Amino acid sequence: MAENVRARFTTPFLTRWRPALSALVGNWILAEQGRFLPWLPVFIASGNLFFFSASRMPPAWVAYALVSLMVSVLVLLWRSFLGRPVALCLCAAALGFASASIKTHALSPMPGLPRHAALVEGRVDAVDPLPQGRRVLLSAVRLGPDGVPLHRTLRIRLRGNDTQPILPGDRLRLRALLRPPYAPSFPGGWDQRRDAFFQNLAGVGFALAVAQRDAPARPSGLSIWWQGLREYVAARVLTLTHGTAGGVAATLLTGLSTAIPAADRQAFSTAGLSHILAVAGLHIGIVMTTVFVALRFALAHWPWVALRYPIKQIAGLAAIAVGGFYMAITGMHLPIIRSFIMAGLITLGLLAGRQAISLRGLALAASVLLLLQPQSLAGVSFQMSFGAVLVLIAGYERLRQHTSPLFRHRTGILGFLLRDLTQVALTSVIAATATAPFAAYHFGQIETYSIPANMLAVPLTAFWVLPCGLLGYALLPFHLAAIGFVPMGWGCSLLVWIARVAAGLPAAAIAVPPAPLWGLILAGFSLVWLCLWQTRLRLLGLPPLLLAVLVLPALHAQPDILVSPDYRLIAFRLPHSVYLLSATKDDFTLGEWRRFFGGRPVLPLPPDLVTAPGIVCAPQGCVLRQAAAYSTLLWRDDNPPGACDHIGFILSLRYWDNPLPGGCAGLPFVDRGLVQQQGATAVYLGTDPRIHTDRPARGDWPWLPPLEPPHENQD
Repeated sequence: MAENVRARFTTPFLTRWRPALSALVGNWILAEQGRFLPWLPVFIASGNLFFFSASRMPPAWVAYALVSLMVSVLVLLWRSFLGRPVALCLCAAALGFASASIKTHALSPMPGLPRHAALVEGRVDAVDPLPQGRRVLLSAVRLGPDGVPLHRTLRIRLRGNDTQPILPGDRLRLRALLRPPYAPSFPGGWDQRRDAFFQNLAGVGFALAVAQRDAPARPSGLSIWWQGLREYVAARVLTLTHGTAGGVAATLLTGLSTAIPAADRQAFSTAGLSHILAVAGLHIGIVMTTVFVALRFALAHWPWVALRYPIKQIAGLAAIAVGGFYMAITGMHLPIIRSFIMAGLITLGLLAGRQAISLRGLALAASVLLLLQPQSLAGVSFQMSFGAVLVLIAGYERLRQHTSPLFRHRTGILGFLLRDLTQVALTSVIAATATAPFAAYHFGQIETYSIPANMLAVPLTAFWVLPCGLLGYALLPFHLAAIGFVPMGWGCSLLVWIARVAAGLPAAAIAVPPAPLWGLILAGFSLVWLCLWQTRLRLLGLPPLLLAVLVLPALHAQPDILVSPDYRLIAFRLPHSVYLLSATKDDFTLGEWRRFFGGRPVLPLPPDLVTAPGIVCAPQGCVLRQAAAYSTLLWRDDNPPGACDHIGFILSLRYWDNPLPGGCAGLPFVDRGLVQQQGATAVYLGTDPRIHTDRPARGDWPWLPPLEPPHENQD
């Protein structure tokens, strides 16, 4: 086989001029056999990335033309030993580009929502329990007295005193205040409008009065009945287990996570246990493994069945069926679909006597999901879950090659627990290391105690919480679900206790500075390079990974001034703290900014006539000494100042349509009009102050509002 590979690679040119190179590359291809197919989703992802990185949405015909061109190239180069893999990679990238194009063009653009109270009528698709009240998802929405169709869904929070029974299929009429999804809180930040676009969501709102239920629930299909079942189970669990523990149990059983209070959700995040609440690979693996082991054990102790039927195959197919049920009952969101595909492939491989977990299976699952849901590439769920699984597979392959004592069979219950707890700890370390670059980029922090917290929470979930939940599901038709759901609630109470204790420890979360997007892309590609190759060539991915994780965040400059897109929050970065001018209580934007500034103390800006280190305030405004010798003037009056001695930049709280007069002429400034047109604004002070705004950098896409003409002070 080796001679065949070398012979096919050895062209006349290389034989004549580079025989050593020919032999070297031929040996490398032979050593990397089986590692080329897992690169397929990487090239599909590159096509997705190329589509979404454009300044505006490419026309639909471009995707079809690109796929046709790449297929033609593949046909022409099919007989070429070197040209065929190159053409296959180009075809994969073209398919990724085409999938993103088809998905984006198939959805309607984001509609404009009324700025005042509106009459909303629609069909209830889902009812989500909240810590206080409920939230409904409405489809077939009509707005106003004329019933103008919206063509997208709305998510509306009901009044706290609206306790009438509401089920999927009901039609509601209510008066509500609506708003579109939030714009990014800082330039380059998370864009909720993009997520809402691909979720077919027009916006959110809250009801101003009790909703009018026009028609009783009439199940009109399997989807309505299934959603009603999910909500019935969630309500049953919340009745049996109160508080946060009930919300966690409802999340693990139905995927409805809205009943968990924000403070406890933050505790799970700080403790490194967010994956417990994000129903995905861990949960589907536990469910299918529990069913497989329990059913096979039961059938093995039934001699009449064990001697006549293939109990391993029966248990495997039953595990796949229950896994499919669990995927559907938890909402069939992207992470659980991805996990079920992977778990199903593993189970089928196990039944067929093949390697259960492999990079090929992971590559197949990633390819399918990138073609069906191309927008998921930018999501933290996709990046962290696939990154963790990729590193776990590659890491355990290396450990098995060295016959690690971790995999040796140990006798006795203590030996069994020692081996399993050691593997849980090792898995937590590997997964935490693999997901650290993505967590640092998206959340701006690293969880210090995630490993010990996971060593307690994961076994508790695997051996107590989810098995009790499955028992409750099995007894649900007999009205005996409490036998399983109540003990499950006890286990969830322990999970909440673990999260609160870990989050309350000193330095539970370490803030990290933000990194550029291209640094995240470099880190992800380097991680893939390290894991997919098995020769020493993989070590070439280590320097760029260290560069992206350790060096680039330290070199990434932070702005001296940050303005929210609604102009209600303004932050001034001084050497040792961040001062905040706030006109509203916006916990979401403030949380994003705290992570963005790397955990610096955020203090309220002193009131008029009060001074603080580096700040001098007067009734007309404040002077803040920031970068080098430059000072910022925060001006509150309607008229521009007459003199600007020792001022390098002006931030006005009003609208200024004309250039600055007098001694302030020529100074860069930001006013309310610029931010309303261009979105969140960041200012970098120095010898040449730079103004960066969010909206122009995002281009022209159907989920964005129309691009306004640039402000004259924008660089």
